[in-house]
Amino acid sequence: MFGKIVSSVVWSDATAPDGQQLVPVDPLALAADINTNGFAFLKGHDPGVPLGKVLRAAVFTSPGGTKFVAAILGYYAGGNRLSFRDLGFDPATVVSSPSLLPALTDACWINFASDPREVESAWLEDVLSTAPLRVERIELSHNAAEPLQELIRVGLLFMALVWNPFITTIATEAGKDAYAGIHRWLRTLFEKLAERHNPVVEIQSYHDECQFSFIFRGTDVKRHYAAHDALPVAVAQAEQLAANMKSIGNTPKLILYEFHPQDDKWFPSYAELYDGRFVTDNNILIAVEQLPSGLSLGLSRGKDKPRVPSVKRLS
Repeated sequence: MFGKIVSSVVWSDATAPDGQQLVPVDPLALAADINTNGFAFLKGHDPGVPLGKVLRAAVFTSPGGTKFVAAILGYYAGGNRLSFRDLGFDPATVVSSPSLLPALTDACWINFASDPREVESAWLEDVLSTAPLRVERIELSHNAAEPLQELIRVGLLFMALVWNPFITTIATEAGKDAYAGIHRWLRTLFEKLAERHNPVVEIQSYHDECQFSFIFRGTDVKRHYAAHDALPVAVAQAEQLAANMKSIGNTPKLILYEFHPQDDKWFPSYAELYDGRFVTDNNILIAVEQLPSGLSLGLSRGKDKPRVPSVKRLS
């Protein structure tokens, strides 16, 4: 699976000129998370371009007293890989949106994650002021010397994404208003992206032990509207794809969708299985010829928070 294995320091207790720690995370917790779950790293902190994984990590202290986390990194090289068609699935199969969904409860929330050095607080406050649900803010730490992209992660309940305003009915009028409110707020977010430099929005959701991610790139509001209008069908398709993969023993941990630049349709860019293998028909993700620049390890600052709202959290 990995074409290169290298060592790296992925965290240290370095401080800014004001004395504040640059990345205020618990190094023991970070190393434990890496050793338990692995930790993906990306090119330019773009979720659509995974480069590999942090495989193992340990905490050390230098003779001078500097604490740091050293790690072993594996860069993907295309081995141990499947394609969606290898599994007998056509990822472009159209799946109907559900005709009925339950009402959202008062315990629902939105997760919103960004790096404050990339996305200023005034813009965030403006976007979040119209959010229809409680918002859990997460500060990311990309530590890019020259941030070329502004990554924004939005975690939403799966039911809110699969809802189709033209097909799906809700048991109560108040329930319908909640779904419609999320729908309107996302369109407001996409409008506000026109004010950004080079944004990448990752809409994340979690369902049946799988994370689903949908990528919106750039500042073209009209294109974002088209992608948003097509999203309910893509979410229903992704749910069916995950169920089919699971039924033959290839259980996906993550499926990431991109909006095709010419066809104006969502397609699965890649899936990561629980056994570590990748499923993709995208050749860009297969080989890394040399160690790339712009490596990004997206850490969350402060206390751990759930990134993706889950039905299990609401039960």
